[in-house]
Amino acid sequence: MNLFFDEASQKLIINAKKEMYELKHPYVGSEHLFLAILKEDSLDITKKLNKYNVNYNNFKKEIINVIGIGTKENNWFLFTPLLRRIINNATYYSKDNNRVVTPYNLLVSILQEGDGIANRILLGMNIDMNKLCEDILKDELAYSKSNDKLLLDEYAINMTDYDKVKTYDPVIGRDNEIDRLIQILLRKNKNNPLLIGEAGVGKTAIVEELSRRINSGNIPYKLKNKKIYSLSMSILVAGTKYRGEFEEKINKILKEAKDNEDIILFIDEVHTLMGAGGAEGAIDASNIIKPFLARGDIKVIGATTLDEYFNFIEKDKALDRRFQKIYIEEANRDLVSNILLNLKPIYEKYHNVILKKDIINKIVDYSYNYVFNGRQPDKAIDLLDEVCAYSVISNNINKEILDYEKEIREIEEVKNKKIKDHKFKEALIYKNKEMNLRSIYNNVVINNFIETRIVVDKKMIEKVIINRYRLLTKDEIEERISKLNDNNLLLEEIKKYDYFKNNSKFNILLVNKNVLETNFLVDKIVKNVFINNNYISVDMNEFKDYSSITRLIGSKYEDNYLFKSIKENPFSIIYLKNIDKANTRIIKVILNSIDKGYIEDYNNYKINISKCIIISSISDVSSEVGFNNIKEENNLLIKFSKVIYLDSIYTKN
Repeated sequence: MNLFFDEASQKLIINAKKEMYELKHPYVGSEHLFLAILKEDSLDITKKLNKYNVNYNNFKKEIINVIGIGTKENNWFLFTPLLRRIINNATYYSKDNNRVVTPYNLLVSILQEGDGIANRILLGMNIDMNKLCEDILKDELAYSKSNDKLLLDEYAINMTDYDKVKTYDPVIGRDNEIDRLIQILLRKNKNNPLLIGEAGVGKTAIVEELSRRINSGNIPYKLKNKKIYSLSMSILVAGTKYRGEFEEKINKILKEAKDNEDIILFIDEVHTLMGAGGAEGAIDASNIIKPFLARGDIKVIGATTLDEYFNFIEKDKALDRRFQKIYIEEANRDLVSNILLNLKPIYEKYHNVILKKDIINKIVDYSYNYVFNGRQPDKAIDLLDEVCAYSVISNNINKEILDYEKEIREIEEVKNKKIKDHKFKEALIYKNKEMNLRSIYNNVVINNFIETRIVVDKKMIEKVIINRYRLLTKDEIEERISKLNDNNLLLEEIKKYDYFKNNSKFNILLVNKNVLETNFLVDKIVKNVFINNNYISVDMNEFKDYSSITRLIGSKYEDNYLFKSIKENPFSIIYLKNIDKANTRIIKVILNSIDKGYIEDYNNYKINISKCIIISSISDVSSEVGFNNIKEENNLLIKFSKVIYLDSIYTKN
């Protein structure tokens, strides 16, 4: 059975089951589902059916006349094959509603089936089925018969369409940016806004909120009834094999937007206009669109990142001056918390979970402390969604459903084999087992899945982080360490370390005259304990000149640098061998970066290293300048959280 039902449809399925029990029938069929629809007086489809003199009482009376009432209540809860087909077909009819089945889809599926007791009873009641079907389906038929479809409807998405607007999440804390967007659109000249901000700050969400306001009518008069079409350059370029095809296609679209004053184009990643369709001898999209923008023939909302704006659009002065810039800043922590609290009911309903306020705050904290790629609020929303999804798959009810499905399949296979072998008595026994099991299964699905809500907790958030970065739990690390049969001081520190402790850092200096022994120890730990983590081993002997720092943080000419992999693996193991042999300036850059929790690459991108396990080694504390006097103000030893000697531990106070 498909479980992507809205609340009203779920209620209809449960009520159909109740109707079956009341009539003491051995199955749930189309007639019971139809009866459940008629019982819901508040539904528009029920009111339409009532106009044909079809109501709950007279339809139930006809069921009793045709089928009768059973003699005893049945313990089985089974769907007829026809009803299963009706429910599956309802999913197809719901394709324009994101595959969420509504009561309307269920009714359409019953009527379109054309067979079954429900349809036979309607015919027996002298209902004109053709007229009824036509009345129920007229909106859909009117849409399908429409011949005035725009080219934009084929190549773009109407963001102001009601069914699309329903899927948008609410936008919180961006009133100033939205008001500025509306203000620019209302201008007589230069009325094309350009949203500029890093990926994940909510540029597209602001346009979605504008679409929602247009759809609801909560918008200044001049923008009422406008339609925002989201246009993608990649879709326009696709399929244009010959020179001139792309130009023809985009010119037709721009002409449609010009002829229809109610159309506003939204181009996400607007920098893709530069060069789009610009094959040899052809004109690219940016040069085609400039005259339309210059004359004010069309309205365009663009969105791009800061880097792409400076690299592409700003360099094209003619295109740049056509747009009015709106800079979208990353949301602060308070705003992110507020956004998630407002999204809480939506995600609770979608995932069927319970999110308490303290868990929302935890998700915000973890998104700052453990998710380093991307921007807020996108990071926090992604983590919220992923934690809810994880809580669903870790739910015992889902496992129970899968176990029942597996057992039913196994019994079916045995039953079919018995039938093939003409062992019909044994096949009947297995058939009864299958029916009993299906009845239990349907009860679990209908009652438990719909009614049971999972409470999201802190452990689920940590498990999502562990799964995302392929980390080991603290218990797993301790288990692997125990298998090494080694009690050295470094392993003792690793046992104490916890990724999920606030402000936790692992920055240790190993002091051992036997350099090979130190290297062997670190390699052994990484290979046996942290095998899943990204491992960066650097011999600092090779960094005696300051210019060699480019090998660590990159340069304009050296993009494949050592610390680059930490961007995707923020829980890496970094081993700095013979750190005392490196250039003093390089040592200070590295150790100061460890203090700050990040190191900047050549593009000034902050690579977060706060959760990396960083191990450095030297052969002798007194051997090099900067390490010889612990009390010196510039002494480098104080930069390490722990210094481990061969036979003792020095701890910084």
